[in-house]
Amino acid sequence: MKRIFIASALALLLTACRRNPIERLVNPVPEGAVPGISGVYVIYDDELKTGGGVEFIPGGENQSADFADSSSGRRTARQIKYQWNGGNVSDTDPAFAPSEHLFAGFSLGTLVNSAQQPSDPGKNLSAFGYTKLTLWVKGDLSTGNRLRIEGPSQLSQNHTPARTEIDAATLASGWQKVTLNVPPSDFTTVKVYMTISIQYDQPPRTTANGDGGTVYIDDVQYEQ
Repeated sequence: MKRIFIASALALLLTACRRNPIERLVNPVPEGAVPGISGVYVIYDDELKTGGGVEFIPGGENQSADFADSSSGRRTARQIKYQWNGGNVSDTDPAFAPSEHLFAGFSLGTLVNSAQQPSDPGKNLSAFGYTKLTLWVKGDLSTGNRLRIEGPSQLSQNHTPARTEIDAATLASGWQKVTLNVPPSDFTTVKVYMTISIQYDQPPRTTANGDGGTVYIDDVQYEQ
């Protein structure tokens, strides 16, 4: 599936970033802590801290992602707000349908320019002993939708990222913590830190669109 690059983290969060995002390529953990000592690798906490890019999947229509939303704070003022109205999203890869409404979402890549990902070796974070992805979520999904959370990806057909799903009945209006166990080998060639998507279960004998939903995400990090 082709991933459509939408904006760099710097452009997307120009009003929210308070520290040089390039520094986070070396040390994404705030206040000077280094991953090997702190035991965590912070991906999002009040702002995106990776210095990488953000991509809608499979295309950008009928969905939005606000990385500086302040409407429903948890521990700090800001969180990610993602919305999909259930409408069609395009896929420019000819191997797939030109548009569909079975899923939509976004990925947090290690590179600002996603066109460079195929030749990029990725980030090797295996030395720090990370074993899980943790984050906090809440929201509201229409019937027939599931929130899918995927861990670090190598963007390879031979690799399936660790994942978990939360159905519409389980996703609550209050914050809930999600812990996704990740095989240590998944941290050796990280090209995507995390992917969030809403998956729609198409009812039999119908092609009608679903209504999508709204999801809030905060405090995203890898932990030992």
